Amino acid sequence: MPYRPVEFRDDDLPTALERCAVWLRQAQEWLGEPLDVLAIHLDYDDRQGSPYYDVKVLCNEEDLAGVPIAMRNKTD
Repeated sequence: MPYRPVEFRDDDLPTALERCAVWLRQAQEWLGEPLDVLAIHLDYDDRQGSPYYDVKVLCNEEDLAGVPIAMRNKTD
């Protein structure tokens, strides 16, 4: 089954995680079921002057393709 990463980058880890959580909640509401998530990956760069946190959620591509369809059906 193909999976696709969805990325949330911020200079503050709690903010990146919260953005990810909000997105997951909204996507699950649109689909009407939980997303299939294979993995969550955290990367960071702590060099002075350019710190960031990169949260990647590896999601089932079929679920992600269904989100726009569910949104269209919800507005009809």
